[in-house]
Amino acid sequence: MVETALVACILTALLLAIISGAVVGRWSADGAARWAASLALIGWVASIWLILLRLTAPAAPTGDVLMVWPGALIVDGLSLLMLVFVLGLSALIQFFAVRYLRGDTRQVWFVVTVNLVTAFTALMVCTTTVLGFAIAWVAAGASLIALLATYPHLSQARDGVRRTAVRFLIGDLPFVVAVTALMVAAGGDVPLTDLGERLAELPASLATVVAILLVIPALARSSQVPFHGWLPATLAAPTPVSALMHAGVVNAGAILILRFSPAIGESVAAMTVLFSAGALTLGYASAVRLIKPDVKGRLVFSTMAQMGFMMLACGMGAFAAAVFHLIAHGLFKSALFLGAGSGVEREATQRSWPTRLVTRWPQAAASLALAVVVPIGSIVAARFLLGIELSPASQALQLFVVFTAAVALGTTLWTHFSASTALVGSSAIIGLTFGYTALINAFDTALKFAPVPAAVNAWWLLVPGAALFALPLLRRFPSGNRVSHRLYALTLAAGTPIAGPQRQPNAVPEGALS
Repeated sequence: MVETALVACILTALLLAIISGAVVGRWSADGAARWAASLALIGWVASIWLILLRLTAPAAPTGDVLMVWPGALIVDGLSLLMLVFVLGLSALIQFFAVRYLRGDTRQVWFVVTVNLVTAFTALMVCTTTVLGFAIAWVAAGASLIALLATYPHLSQARDGVRRTAVRFLIGDLPFVVAVTALMVAAGGDVPLTDLGERLAELPASLATVVAILLVIPALARSSQVPFHGWLPATLAAPTPVSALMHAGVVNAGAILILRFSPAIGESVAAMTVLFSAGALTLGYASAVRLIKPDVKGRLVFSTMAQMGFMMLACGMGAFAAAVFHLIAHGLFKSALFLGAGSGVEREATQRSWPTRLVTRWPQAAASLALAVVVPIGSIVAARFLLGIELSPASQALQLFVVFTAAVALGTTLWTHFSASTALVGSSAIIGLTFGYTALINAFDTALKFAPVPAAVNAWWLLVPGAALFALPLLRRFPSGNRVSHRLYALTLAAGTPIAGPQRQPNAVPEGALS
């Protein structure tokens, strides 16, 4: 079949990219990087062809699911989207790295490890069984640790590798225990589609424990509280590594939740843990991001906050919304990291701007009115004009996203009030509301996730919403009283990893190759 040939083409391209990096790199590191990036691009083109073929061809015998290499790989809506996303992102970053790492002695190491991460991630999203997913999951994590070791001579890089390895090990051990328990109970490997039935055969208490054990690795891989310490410690990684990690690898936690949702979605305890960890990480990372003085540090905690929102959405059962945010965040964050240099220049320019003028009360009243009226009117208009009926969880997330955008609009108008700012900001809120509503409905229709019985009630979203509403006050901490100074210092310290002792005093100074 054509579909099988395309999947084989994708996997072969990734395998050849790994081999070419190791073999061609002996003669020309630059040539190996170009060849590997081209092969990743070929895999991406094959994935695009595959998704176009699925859109134009009749439905597969099993509906929206197509089995290729029976018992090994599956091509459904989620795997198609993830293949296009993962391969496209990898190809883009590798082409960027060809020039960025040219002449670097570790260029070949990057080429090999980045394609190992890409290959095992592609296998992970397409596997059909619990054991296959577990093998791909562990291999992708090990490949990421190797990728982070691109500059082993830097003490900060070694510390980041150590922290990442420890968190991944702590997170993956419960996963191995859960997979082993499922396979022992079933007497062999378990198809992911049969997880719900297999878990129902277990005692209720054991099924709850297994579901919680499945949540833990997802939290660790996505740098969620209490496993959040590894991501801020990886700042010494070169820009292409950071871009791939923040835009793609940390999303693996959501893939695990989605693939194991027949088991996790049946447990109230597991969904509560998932929502709580995501909400806590969202608030914590957003607070630290507001006061981080460096560009890359703010991007790191922005990633953590977005991953928290994604986990929060999964805990509410809004799986389609989580996939949408996964892809949107990956595209946005990769652009930010690859353009981090211009971000530094922009920050330096903004420091020379004149002091903001004090906003008078008519302008302040108009700012608050627009921040309230525009979002509410946009939501009502979107539902009326588009005629889209979202699920309660998706409606809650829609309100949450528009609410946070309204806070941003109100804050912007409060400090830079003008007719043009009000017009542009209001238009952006309206476009965001209509676009978000239409896209969430499109993802929900395309992916067709089953209802989640144990999803957290949408009203729980009020707690992180209230916390985010209060966070802009952190910007005023440095100019406040002793209590505000203390809170500012604690928040800044919480977002600053403490490096371990330097074991190689004669090593190349940190930042020499960054």
